[in-house]
Amino acid sequence: MNNLGLLLKTYMRTSFGFNKARYTHEKHSKSTGMTVLLTVCYIIIIFAVFGMSMGMMDSLKSLHAEYIVLNIMMMAASVMVLFTTIYKVNGTLFGFRDYDLQMALPIKTSTLIASRVLILYFLNILFVLGIMAPAGVAYAIVAQPAAAFYPIFIVTLFAIPMLPLIIATVIGTLIAMAASRFKRKNGMNVILTVAAFMAFMVVWLGFWTNSGDIMVNFADVGGMVNNVLTGVYPMTALYGNAVGGFDVLALVLFLAISFGAFAVFTAVVSKLFKRLNTSITTTRAAANYKMTELKEATPKKALYRREMKRYFSSSQYVLNTAVGPLLLVVAAIILLVSGVDGFGVYSDIPQFGQLLSAAAPMGIAFFIAIGCTTAASVSLEGKNLWIVRSLPVDTRLVLKAKLNVAMTLYIPTVLICGTLFNIALKPDPLFIVLMYAVPLAYSYFTALFGLKANLNSPNFDWTNEVTVIKQSKPTLVTMLVGMLLTIVPAVLALFFGHAVMLAALALAVVLDVVLYRNLMTKGAAQFESF
Repeated sequence: MNNLGLLLKTYMRTSFGFNKARYTHEKHSKSTGMTVLLTVCYIIIIFAVFGMSMGMMDSLKSLHAEYIVLNIMMMAASVMVLFTTIYKVNGTLFGFRDYDLQMALPIKTSTLIASRVLILYFLNILFVLGIMAPAGVAYAIVAQPAAAFYPIFIVTLFAIPMLPLIIATVIGTLIAMAASRFKRKNGMNVILTVAAFMAFMVVWLGFWTNSGDIMVNFADVGGMVNNVLTGVYPMTALYGNAVGGFDVLALVLFLAISFGAFAVFTAVVSKLFKRLNTSITTTRAAANYKMTELKEATPKKALYRREMKRYFSSSQYVLNTAVGPLLLVVAAIILLVSGVDGFGVYSDIPQFGQLLSAAAPMGIAFFIAIGCTTAASVSLEGKNLWIVRSLPVDTRLVLKAKLNVAMTLYIPTVLICGTLFNIALKPDPLFIVLMYAVPLAYSYFTALFGLKANLNSPNFDWTNEVTVIKQSKPTLVTMLVGMLLTIVPAVLALFFGHAVMLAALALAVVLDVVLYRNLMTKGAAQFESF
């Protein structure tokens, strides 16, 4: 096997725990259960995308414009790749922990860079497959295209993430370089990354909330939808013409731009890699450093401060866990200022207003559930685990400190957004209370479940923070379980009203108590056994 293949193989085996699962003799029942749960959730999402695609294509069938749905899904996949790659750059392409070890190997720098770029590619292709594969199956069923569709669809499928990945990598590199100019570069990296994300969301939400009823009735405005998509992302036009119209020139251009840009980007980064990596990872010390009085605190407060510093030291950690609350705040402000109509195309979806009024607490809980700090907090101890394990403190205080970081993020979000939702929707007194109680109970459940999942499946051998923050089983399982436990009651609330919210609140409280007791006993013992 060549050097490129060996580097990729080694990364996959170490990052996803294949070697540990194969060569250790520990019991893997809990890890296997999480894998099964993760697989089930992924399959459910695939079927959801398939059902959505079938519904939209059925509306466009009379116009023979089913390919527009493929354009929509292609753009959605590209946006997801763009967003999820920006904060992976610093840690995957640059500043990875085993940089010195890999650079000392008898391998060309270009081969090393190619492996790091391909790692980013493989991490994103799963998102693309989860969106495009079910959409492609739906298109084959509804449109019944010619045989040429299938090879064209497969080839273009693997080219979709390339250009968004390059754009995201450039943005992530610029952010990391700008942050490296400051003494507190980790904090500045967090600020710049969050600012870039918020700017992107403002543009994106502005596009959709001002797009009228473009997506409500596809059969009436099929051509308009296509024009909007191609105007925002020109590659969509080439993709649609290649896959839907079998345009050979469009196919060649789409593949040439995607693969060509990918190859050129890899070559350029290979030439500048050492200089860029040195600039990004260089630390700067204050010239006027002075000794000050040593600060003292109680064990509880000291552990909490330690966890907060660890949290804000990583832009990947902050953005991956704060994306939900940030989106929630933006949505709450739009709802307060513009009402339901402020949500643009979504305001015209049948029963959207009714769903918002009946299940708003679940909406808040949903955005909380998609970002959990505790699901990676144990694994992030990494090779420094011995430090916290050797502290003369009760292990339960260590676990509580990790829970408190999560609640520091969740409680203000719930109080602010719950208040904005109550002002905008003007619900009855019972629903006003539920607007706070349900999300708070779900927030605590998310923190508890994430911590328990991480204790069951820790990873202390990572070389890249993104491995445990974004790609680990505990993170994905916690997010998917939280999404399912909020979406199902939200739908049921349409038919059964407040009774569903009360039942969900009671269930969440019971789960909170059970999980908390488990963490303070078995969970503490698990942590002590590491």
